Amino acid sequence: MSKQTNIILLVLAAFFTFLGIKSSMHATAYKELSNVETIEGTIYQLHCPPKGAAALSLTDSDFTYNLSIKFRSDYCEDNKSQVLLNKKVTLEAIEVNDGFYQVYKLTGNGRDILTPGEVENDQASSTFGLFFLAFLLIALVLYKSRTKSKKA
Repeated sequence: MSKQTNIILLVLAAFFTFLGIKSSMHATAYKELSNVETIEGTIYQLHCPPKGAAALSLTDSDFTYNLSIKFRSDYCEDNKSQVLLNKKVTLEAIEVNDGFYQVYKLTGNGRDILTPGEVENDQASSTFGLFFLAFLLIALVLYKSRTKSKKA
């Protein structure tokens, strides 16, 4: 690889490391959150993207409530999502952006559908992924640099 490619990859690795550090600094345990809102409503629609976390909309609400990747895998396949539509639920969430909430706890019919631990696991996995990606980029640069110097 050229020297310019190595520099670009190392800058990209530094960027991912920076994002990982920022992500870990902003990850607050559910027990430590002070601005948790309790919201009751009826599920109007589930948003199930092919990758990433699911989200839901409540009737009579313009807000989007982000859920977890585990929720998407548990409830967004086949007709499992239809089971939750028009059900009354209680959400414990915090506002992360204007009109978007991160749900930490979702309860319906007296049982937990989403727990704070699942959301915290998603956040930890994302942070780990950023550090791992940075590590792989650095390892690639080191490996390619090593093989190039042996050939010379």
